[in-house]
Amino acid sequence: MSEEVRLAGGVARQEETIPRREKWIAGLLLIAALALRCFYIYRYRYDSDEPQHLHTTWGWTQGLLQYKDFFDNHTPLFHILFSPLVAALGERTNILDYMRFAIVPLWFVSLWCVWKIGCALFTQRVGLWAVVLISLLPWWFYPALEYRTDNLWTPLWLGAVATLMCGRFTRARAFAGGLLLGICFTASLKTVLLIVVLVMALCGMLLICMRRLGMAGIVRVLRTSWPALVGMIIAPAILASFFALEGAWKPFIYGTIQHQLLPDVDKKNHPLYLRLIFPVALPLLLAASAWIAHCAPDTARAVRRAGLFLVAGFYYTGLYTFWTLLTRQDYLPFFPLAMVLLAPALVTLAGRFVTVQPAWGLAAVGMLEIILILAGRPPWVDGTQREREILSEVLQLTKPGEFVMDFKGESVFRQRAFFYVLEPLTYVRIRSMIIPDTVAQDLVDKDVCVVLNQDRWYPRNAAKFMAENYLAVGRTRVAGKMITAKPVAANETDHFDVAVPALYIFWADGGPITGLLDGTPATGARDLTVGPHVFAPDAPHGPVAIFWSRAADLKFQPVLDNVGWQDFK
Repeated sequence: MSEEVRLAGGVARQEETIPRREKWIAGLLLIAALALRCFYIYRYRYDSDEPQHLHTTWGWTQGLLQYKDFFDNHTPLFHILFSPLVAALGERTNILDYMRFAIVPLWFVSLWCVWKIGCALFTQRVGLWAVVLISLLPWWFYPALEYRTDNLWTPLWLGAVATLMCGRFTRARAFAGGLLLGICFTASLKTVLLIVVLVMALCGMLLICMRRLGMAGIVRVLRTSWPALVGMIIAPAILASFFALEGAWKPFIYGTIQHQLLPDVDKKNHPLYLRLIFPVALPLLLAASAWIAHCAPDTARAVRRAGLFLVAGFYYTGLYTFWTLLTRQDYLPFFPLAMVLLAPALVTLAGRFVTVQPAWGLAAVGMLEIILILAGRPPWVDGTQREREILSEVLQLTKPGEFVMDFKGESVFRQRAFFYVLEPLTYVRIRSMIIPDTVAQDLVDKDVCVVLNQDRWYPRNAAKFMAENYLAVGRTRVAGKMITAKPVAANETDHFDVAVPALYIFWADGGPITGLLDGTPATGARDLTVGPHVFAPDAPHGPVAIFWSRAADLKFQPVLDNVGWQDFK
């Protein structure tokens, strides 16, 4: 206990040595980070996961049960927490901007945790600059902007690390850290890797610091750690019990676990030799952590610094070795810990090479990060336009309760006709015939008249069906098809088949046309059933199509000269 008191006193004295000018410089950089974040909320392109998470959140506002009533492959805490805000905002095309702003408090929590960890392991100057530099690090800045579960998962993880490392390690602290780790589980099942890494880091740290701690110290750490296991179980147990009581246990297990278990799904980007990274790096990481512990001024900081280094190192190498489908957001828990470990070196270098005012050297690093942010995503490019246009068209063309067809939830406020999200794991399962391709039948059964106008993840047969039976009107396609691609004479009959029953008009030369449909006059919208039909126009026209009447009433224009899939950037 006395050692902890001495450490606390040392940190307090260190705070007094930070010049006021340095605090102002750091504060201005933090304000710049916040300003950039608020600006890029409106400019940085939406990731495909963001509308999926928002669609799942919206599902909770409609009284739908995740996994059972609609598919999702993430744990639900994030979506449940934000559902009241989505319900309050209602249907709007820019709702993702609001949801990105709602993530800002979680960003502050992450920075606060970095501050606490930096102060506990090093000094308040290190903690301050670790916060400044991580807030502007481009590889963390961009994914931390997004509306995704990882941006709840990351502050929870950092909170657990801060709880376990900042202060005297007691059973109450172990329980609180375990409780936070359990809540991490309900935000993302990637927490499995974090916990494995944490246990391995604990074992490695005890091995490295064995001489400093002594057998009594090691036994004390192990005896104090068990409440963490108790705390870790609570949140997942509550979550599992809820879905079991709702009769959704099997869908819950499939969506969160079984759907992800598809080995070698990303062989191209995750070759076999990457499996060697962790075993090769292991002795190097242990040696480096032993050196870090050796350089620490006391046992408490030796244990914490070695432990943090091993956690960061094991997680980074473990991702490359054991994880498939690596994404940018998988590194979100790593970069803040890495910055805490890097900041002391940067502070030391600034003190040696910028003798007049070391803060300017650190500020130069921050300015370089700002330049990289601006260069990486030019501020004059609006990357959010595509998704807002998709949502605008969907909200105009559909009514509440109607189904649409998209990949992962781009329509946000409408349910997808096909149950599963269409992303790499699902695509591989469909291609391997593990999941049946029922898209075409679902479109007919659920009277779907609006589909997303891009075929990136559509199964082959589904893409062919939609290309033949839906016409592009912009970011979306609506029910309709070409009857004839060549000019027609008056009273010339054309035979065509309808696969998607709906209310149609006949369209040519930029507007509705009239004629005889199946021998009866067709002067307006007609309800066409599935099957063969015959149409003869009253006057000569260019290429003729049937076009969904609701889209025509809303002044949408079908693309008839290029009926294939559009690639709207």
